[in-house]
Parts: sequence; C-alpha cells; structure tokens
Amino acid sequence: MSRRSLLPLMGLFIVLLAGARSPLAAYPEPAIVSPSWNLDFTFEAPRLIAVEDIAGTVHWYWYMIYEVTNQTGEDQLFIPEVTIATDTGRIIEAGRGVPAAVFAKIKERLGDPLLESPIQIVGRLLQGVDYARKSVTIWPAFEQDVDEFTVFFSGLSGETQTIAHPATGEPVLMRRTLMIRFSLPGTPANPQQQKAVLQDQREVMR
Repeated sequence: MSRRSLLPLMGLFIVLLAGARSPLAAYPEPAIVSPSWNLDFTFEAPRLIAVEDIAGTVHWYWYMIYEVTNQTGEDQLFIPEVTIATDTGRIIEAGRGVPAAVFAKIKERLGDPLLESPIQIVGRLLQGVDYARKSVTIWPAFEQDVDEFTVFFSGLSGETQTIAHPATGEPVLMRRTLMIRFSLPGTPANPQQQKAVLQDQREVMR
C-alpha cells in the first residue's frame, strides 16, 4: 500500500490519540518486551531556524537533533521516517519540501562536524557506541497557530504487526514507532524565541 493511501489511516490514528480517554482497541500495542531489534535513541527538543532562499525570502524551519546507537548484536539498516501531526489537524512529512541549504545552515550553527544530513544517515548502522550516528529531522514551520504537535519517529525497531484497514479491510503493516509530544506555550514576537516543551513520549504501533 502506498504512503498516499495510508494518509486516511494516519488521520484516524491521530483522531483516536487526540481523545485522551478514547480506547485504541482498533490498534495493536507494542510488545512489552519487543521480539525484534530496537535501536537506542536520544533526541533534543525541536528548535527553529530561519533560512533565506535564492530570492532573499526568509523561511522558517523546525529541526530536531537526534542520535541513534546500534547495540542489537548485529548491523541494522537504518531508514528513519518522521511524521509530524499538529493539534490543528495538519500532518507533515519531515524532509518534504526542505531545501539542502537548511541542513547546511543548521550544521553551520551547531558547528558539529559529526552531524549527518537526513540523507547521509540512511544506511547500515554498525554495532556499538563507537559507531553511534547523529543527524536531524527537519520540517517547515507551521503556518497556523499551533499549541501542540506530535513527532512520530519510525525506523528504530524491527517490530511490526498487520491489521485490517478500517475503511477498506486491506491488510496494513504497522511498525513500532516512537511518539513524542511537544507543546508550544505562548506566542513570542520573534519565531526564533518559540520553545518546544516536551510533554511525553511513548511507543505505539503506526
């Protein structure tokens, strides 16, 4: 099933999660002890950066720094997929429509020679802390006034389950995914002063 055809399922998943008291009976839960490999993952709260395009127009982007370590006992293929869902109902695929100049500006700001681009990080992840890798996930700043957003980060585990699509009945493969929820308190005059505050994180099947 294509990514486009999964968007309605993603929307339903977000709706169910938005109702804090709503049961998620239609969705499987991750195993308490995963039967598959799981990578170690750390992250920092998202930050904003302004980047000018070739016409001199300033565009704002969120970026979240993360580090991934493989201590599973064997090399793993790391293919991260990141989706952001806002409390206004918008769903954003990280990296889509983000010029390469944005990562260059982030790397310049951080001054970290080990920081890899979202493209460079894709590939074989060797075992051990000496081979930990650091990258960022990037997405355009929100166009609406957003009070809360959730980052869904897939590719950190080999655990999967298959369920029937609620609308079509077709089988849909769901993966163990890290769900990280942030709030955006206040409305600062300068976008760069906007702080994303971690609210909670847990693993879900998506």
